Amino acid sequence: MMEFADNQAFKSYLSDKAKYIYRRTSDGIQDSEQFQRLFSLFAECRRKNPETDYRVLLINKSDLLNLCKDADIRSNALFISKDFLANRTVLIDSNLSVINSSNTPFPSGTNEPRRYLASLAVNDMVVFHVAPNATVNYFIDGEDFGDGIFYTLEEQDRYEELKPIEKLQDVLNDYRVSLTHQDTYLKFFVDKAGLRALHALMKSTETEDAFISKHKHLLKNKPEYLFHEDIRNYIKQHMKVVVYREVMLEDLDRLDIELIDEGGHDLYFIEIKWVGESIGPAGDSIATKYDANTRIKPAAVKQVVEYIEELLKERQNVKYGYLAVFDARKDDLPDTGLGITETDVPEELRKYYPRFKKFDDFRVKNENPR
Repeated sequence: MMEFADNQAFKSYLSDKAKYIYRRTSDGIQDSEQFQRLFSLFAECRRKNPETDYRVLLINKSDLLNLCKDADIRSNALFISKDFLANRTVLIDSNLSVINSSNTPFPSGTNEPRRYLASLAVNDMVVFHVAPNATVNYFIDGEDFGDGIFYTLEEQDRYEELKPIEKLQDVLNDYRVSLTHQDTYLKFFVDKAGLRALHALMKSTETEDAFISKHKHLLKNKPEYLFHEDIRNYIKQHMKVVVYREVMLEDLDRLDIELIDEGGHDLYFIEIKWVGESIGPAGDSIATKYDANTRIKPAAVKQVVEYIEELLKERQNVKYGYLAVFDARKDDLPDTGLGITETDVPEELRKYYPRFKKFDDFRVKNENPR
């Protein structure tokens, strides 16, 4: 246990568990026979009476503990009653009769519905949130429990539109299209005002317009962060994966983007590189120029394969290590991965090469600088 002594994440985990245990034992209503019975009845009633939308049932703790003897019959009647079918939220009593109801939509978003439902679980009110698939979440004293994943149909539909890890290539093909949109590609490049300032600071003899046209491909300072964030956010918005950035390996190297599949078992990672030119931090020079020679082949290829080796040594279930190159070069040049083979890595690493893949370059062009 000494290895965890200074591990803040582990301490936080234990603290959260302690709070959870305290919540489960301080009140105890969710361990009562009446609660367990009602919880099971609501799930069973939803299975018998399928719906496409979510329902919320509120009941006072005292009513719950005085639950009627024929709750099985009354719960079935409740789930086909007009008040229940026509409203998203119903307040019921110990006889499972509706005493109030509302069809007000739940708040939209990812976390807002959960916060809203938790806010209803006050003043001794217990909240049951019944999903179309018959999973049931419940809220007691402002805290949430249960096995449900979604809180609204909107949130569920949005998730079901997301692509699994097997569709990563398709998602990134769509991402290439987004890179041609002005509101996307402009974020990477120095704007016209910055180029005018650079023209003056470099004391260029060219006209200002000629200088801007010649250098419109100039990237902002340290563009790798912009590329990391843009592709990471796109994947996060369009895929059923858990996305991490800059994950530390045991040897203190960092993975740019790590992806965990929907099942939580398989690991994929993406190493981001770029080629082109970027402006200096003070905005008065062209500071960095990268081309494909040596930087991509073999250096980046070797780096990704070394990461694969390290992850496997750490007993990680790594499936693929990807290399993604953003090409902002002024001229239209061949893909930076042209001619890459396993001979680009040392012989002792070649057994890991089958897990390496390079995406076709992500071409970024400043078609209409602003």
